[in-house]
Formats: sequence, C-alpha cells, structure tokens
Amino acid sequence: MKKGIVFSLFVLAACSNRTGIPNDIIPPDSMQKIMLDVITADQYASIYIKKDSLQRDKVKANQDLLEAIFKIHHITRQDFQVSLRFYESRPDLNKKIFDSLAAYANRHRPDLYRSRPITKPKLIPVK
Repeated sequence: MKKGIVFSLFVLAACSNRTGIPNDIIPPDSMQKIMLDVITADQYASIYIKKDSLQRDKVKANQDLLEAIFKIHHITRQDFQVSLRFYESRPDLNKKIFDSLAAYANRHRPDLYRSRPITKPKLIPVK
C-alpha cells in the first residue's frame, strides 16, 4: 500500500510542469526589479521613517511606499503576493532572483561607499 502511494506521488511530481511560469506570475526579471525596489524601500523605512518624529503612522507610511512601488511597476499588491508565493515555492527560481540581487549589490557597493565631494553653499551677500 505504501509503495502505491509513494509511486503515485512520484508520478504526480514527475508530470507537473516545473519549467514554465504561469501567465499570472510576474516574470523573474521584472520580479528582480520589484524586489530591489521593495528591499530599498524597506531599508529607507527602517532608517528614516522609523526616526521621523513628524511621521505619526509609520505602518501606513511603509504601506504607502509599497503602493508607490507597485504603481511604478504597474502591478497590484495581489499580483505581487501571488508571485512572491510562487517564487517561494520554487527555490530554483527564487535562488536565481536573489543571487542576481546579491550580484547587483556587490557591483554597486563601491558607489555606496565612495567619498563624495562636499559642496559649499553659495553665500549671498547681505546689503
């Protein structure tokens, strides 16, 4: 009996389409760009919004940032969540997305830590 169950699970897994991405899922290259923006917004929120004394509702501010990202990429929150769940269920695709994000971060790390010249403000003469 157990062999029959194991065999049927094996057949079911072998017959499933593990190479294609459904049409309702955001493509991996677009998902990579969206995830980069989401991670950047999360960092911004944790550094600046959390410390902003004028920002009363910090959760709403974070949600507004996410909604702005979704609007920029022409997707909905639901599209993002469905796609995120799909990629979480597919470690092979998820790894590709996050490996490319890590490579992007490593390529741009020198830009983040590069010293920038300090510009002096222009003085306006007082008459």
